[in-house]
Order: sequence, then structure tokens, then C-alpha cells
Amino acid sequence: LWVVKENARARRFYERAGFAADGGEEEYEVAGVPVPEVRYALEVGRTF
Repeated sequence: LWVVKENARARRFYERAGFAADGGEEEYEVAGVPVPEVRYALEVGRTF
């Protein structure tokens, strides 16, 4: 999943759920303003 890079609250939420940033980064535009995102992944087969 993609999370806005500067959204620390969302990033903490997903990290606590077991997701980890995998190094993927990209930007998308909102009203002409670039918004950087970080990709998070969850290991397949992980149990909670």
C-alpha cells in the first residue's frame, strides 16, 4: 500500500500492524502540487 511520506500517524499505524516500508517511493499530483508517497508491504503468510 502507499502512504503519504509525511503522514507519520498513518505510517506508525501500518508499522504497528506489521507492514514495513520496502524502499519504494513515488509522487502523485494534487492540484499541481507533488505529494511524495512511500510503499509499504506485508509479508505473505504472516499470522497475527
